[in-house]
Amino acid sequence: MNKSPRKIGIITSGGNPWEIVFCVLHLENYKFIRSPITYKVSNLPPEIAALENDLSRQQDVDIEDVKATGIEGLIVPGGIRIFNNLCDFEDVGAALKVDDGFKNLLKNVYRLEKPIGALGEAALLVTKALQGITKSGLVVTVGNDPKIQGGIEKCGAQAVVTRPGEVVLDETNKIITSGGELGTRRAKDIYSSCENLISGMNGLIESGD
Repeated sequence: MNKSPRKIGIITSGGNPWEIVFCVLHLENYKFIRSPITYKVSNLPPEIAALENDLSRQQDVDIEDVKATGIEGLIVPGGIRIFNNLCDFEDVGAALKVDDGFKNLLKNVYRLEKPIGALGEAALLVTKALQGITKSGLVVTVGNDPKIQGGIEKCGAQAVVTRPGEVVLDETNKIITSGGELGTRRAKDIYSSCENLISGMNGLIESGD
């Protein structure tokens, strides 16, 4: 019997374009349906907004309206724009706070034991959003970025140094992370990061079926 199509939420507002495109491609390869998620981005140039609309290619949902029960997993791309819009790390460092709408969505997805994938800087967003509710200390990667790694460790998680394209799979917490473009400028390595992340997410979903 064929399984019903599985829907994966992916935040498209402010995210790294390479990571979004490659994640969408690999979602299709694994027969997932993508569900673009948006939020209000400050100081977003019109040409970038137009690009994000093209990337979505379907009706998107505001982050405040996303139902965790309606998706099988969630992907958070990296990129400085999404990072600075969803947290204040650049201003306050380890005392950072993350956007309430983002935090609520992450908590709801986590509590339903659905996998969460994060690329680059987004690993710190996920770590902070889930601080205090995880089954054990998170194990994540941002590639090899000492500043972001330091922020993660001050949130009580472990930051693992990885090479371009590699992922870290925290099976206990169902969190999968990769350095994405933060760890490399080579398109083929970003492609591999996204492919390995989607593959890991697929494995987590199938193991829970």
